[in-house]
Amino acid sequence: MKSIRVFMIVLVAFAALELLALNWRAQGASDDPPGLAEELKKVRELAENALSEARQARSEAQSLRTELASIRGTVQIPQAADNSTTQAGDRISRLEEQVEINSERIKEQSQSKVESDSRFPVRISGMLLANFHYNSDDIQRSEPLFAPSPVATPSGGTFGSTFRQTRLGLAINGPKALGGRTSGEIEFDFYGGTVGQVEGDVLGALRIRTAAVRVDWDRSSLVIGQEAPVISPRNPTSIAAVWYPPLSGAGNLWQWHPQITYEHRFRAGEKQELIARGGYVAPFGESYSGLPTRGSPAVEGRFAYRHPLDEERMVEIGFGGHFDTRSFDYGRSVDGYVASGDWLLPIGSRIEMSGELYHGRSITLSEQSGGRIDRAYAFAGPPENPYTLVRGVRSSGGWLQLTAKARRDLEFNLAYGQEDPDNSDLRFGQVTDFTRFKNQVGSVNFIYQLRPNFLISLEYRRLLTDYSPGRNRSNHVNLAFGYVF
Repeated sequence: MKSIRVFMIVLVAFAALELLALNWRAQGASDDPPGLAEELKKVRELAENALSEARQARSEAQSLRTELASIRGTVQIPQAADNSTTQAGDRISRLEEQVEINSERIKEQSQSKVESDSRFPVRISGMLLANFHYNSDDIQRSEPLFAPSPVATPSGGTFGSTFRQTRLGLAINGPKALGGRTSGEIEFDFYGGTVGQVEGDVLGALRIRTAAVRVDWDRSSLVIGQEAPVISPRNPTSIAAVWYPPLSGAGNLWQWHPQITYEHRFRAGEKQELIARGGYVAPFGESYSGLPTRGSPAVEGRFAYRHPLDEERMVEIGFGGHFDTRSFDYGRSVDGYVASGDWLLPIGSRIEMSGELYHGRSITLSEQSGGRIDRAYAFAGPPENPYTLVRGVRSSGGWLQLTAKARRDLEFNLAYGQEDPDNSDLRFGQVTDFTRFKNQVGSVNFIYQLRPNFLISLEYRRLLTDYSPGRNRSNHVNLAFGYVF
């Protein structure tokens, strides 16, 4: 009904403008205020455009309703349906959602849009996320990355909750530049502020996660911004772990970093592509023992093969490399490197396997952005002593995830990851009761779309961490409610 009212308002406005114009013409052109005819022409054009958009949206909605009625009249979906009938049912559900979207387009004709100073529309997106959690052997952490050390004070079971993993994003499509399409986007969460052992800033503060300005051509892209590493483009699926991406500290190289990257996509067939991407990564506030690090910018590169199978499934296999140099006082320096591989492989129509593997030295890409990176280096003595030797810690790790899409609105995710530093490198430095020799995390979750924009998820996470006194275990259960906008 609201769409009909919008349509009628546009028609009435258009008619009123025409009558007003005829009345002024009858009084004579000499009585027209200066420039009035030109303004009337612009207003009529705007009204005609709005009327045309409303008619087009109504036509699309009516066409989809007709197709939907035709499909429902010819397809019967029994309780024990075979694969083809299930696909028809999925198509009907998608059509119903599209009809609803088109109806919303008609309503939008009467709404004002968010607009930047440059007059380009700004799109607002995000997810309002509520997390309720239980830790079996840890303090009240909303997103534990590892089990506590065996010598830590036992905490018993703890419950907690947070809204701080809520995300907010802004995106804008700008004018053409250098022959390409420009765009920009930025994403925030509320995990800024002081985060102590008990996460005292429970209300949180706005924090920039990622931000980028892009120029896209047909086969190339230039990106300047703070983003995930070029060599690690994937993350496991979870809405329980957002502050740090899932399996951080257990095989996921995720660190958001300011960088400049360039990508080119080569055709390798009708649908296949070969993708080459390189990046120039600047140092970003890292420190060791409370002292800032120095060094030249890192370089990264990745080469991948991509083959879309259909609208929802895709094969992609990639290999990457990273190199940097970090300098310490008194002329000491360490070269760091990473060699990595990643994959996304569909298995049938409902199962997907994804993951990555890596090996390297002085790997900081699993640490908090702009934080301490002590674990990537081993000092034989006090770092401030000019005769203290420093060694880059070698490490290997990775993660694997299986995703099963039981239905269009329900998926299950089973994931495992580990980070395994070289013990001899760790023992070269100063080992304490809190030095982590290995960290393993396994998780299982389901994500259910109660509505396309309302998600419910339950996740269980098992953490096993090896310290010098021995191994400790911890369990984490997380119930999440997300509203996507």
